[in-house]
Amino acid sequence: MKSKLRLIGLLTISCLLIACQKSDTNPQNTQSKNAETLKAVENDAQKKLKAKCQSVDLKIKALANKSSPKKLSDLNHLLQLCIAEVPLEKRYQWIKDSEQVYQNLLEKSSIEFYQYMTNSTGDHEELTAQAKKALYAELKPEEQYLVDHAKALYLEKYYLGEGEYTVVQHPQYYIDLFVPHLEKADQVYFKQLRKEYTGSDYILDAGLAISFDEVKNRLIFWESYLKNYPKAHYQSQVAELIKNYKNDLFHGHENTRTLWFDHDKIADQDALKAIRKLAASDSASHKTAQAFLNLITSSEAQWQQLPKSSEDEAEYDSAEQKDIREQRQVLQKQVETEVDAILNKS
Repeated sequence: MKSKLRLIGLLTISCLLIACQKSDTNPQNTQSKNAETLKAVENDAQKKLKAKCQSVDLKIKALANKSSPKKLSDLNHLLQLCIAEVPLEKRYQWIKDSEQVYQNLLEKSSIEFYQYMTNSTGDHEELTAQAKKALYAELKPEEQYLVDHAKALYLEKYYLGEGEYTVVQHPQYYIDLFVPHLEKADQVYFKQLRKEYTGSDYILDAGLAISFDEVKNRLIFWESYLKNYPKAHYQSQVAELIKNYKNDLFHGHENTRTLWFDHDKIADQDALKAIRKLAASDSASHKTAQAFLNLITSSEAQWQQLPKSSEDEAEYDSAEQKDIREQRQVLQKQVETEVDAILNKS
């Protein structure tokens, strides 16, 4: 009897030991199998993504030949998925290609599409709700899709001035699709462009729609950008921005001129304030600003010493008044020429 009990006890212990061993080894086996399964799923997903990404160029080429808003929506989604899967140079190429796709789309869009999007007629009159509804019915199905999904496709109306509107690609497009996967310099570039975007031209009706101080701020930013990123991919575009903002600040435009040449003053006071701030900065144009200010100070003293033109219309054609105008015109031309020379040196 005792022998039987001892045998039963040994069998029980053996069973417990086997169970423990199974309990110890099963989690490891399960984890290993799970890891293998997960890796297989990931590899399969990666292969499918790679196959999709290989179709991007074909989709771009197809859209270059024939615009399709629905296919553009699909392309944008695919670009967002694939941009991180290709080399940097390919990313730049896709940015350029996508810009061309949008350009083709907008160039081929009908007048009715533009009128609907800008809510205006060819006579610069705002569409009534009834007229807009009727206009929608006239649009082709693909253009109806385009206006229905305009925001998702990064399209919006853009004011050109003098009552004129157009439709443009919103710069948020680059922020959402490309920026996270570009170089630091490129990220800064696109984010600043987005910051400067206001939904309209910054030059409207032959004049600046932003202050001289804002022009100065933008000029300083972009000059600093080139200093920090001298080999940036978009350096040529930045150089063009700098050239334009410099011209805006030191020359102005017809209705917001920097050089006014009125009776006593020859320069706009707001422009001078901005240029003084530029001269006091460490920006690349600070010496240009200082030279400009020196010129204005000396020239304004000469300008104030010249005889002033009469406001009496009856005296306008007199020999004396003609001589006065000629003297002032000579100095004005001299100052404008020297300003050009200062800018050409910078």
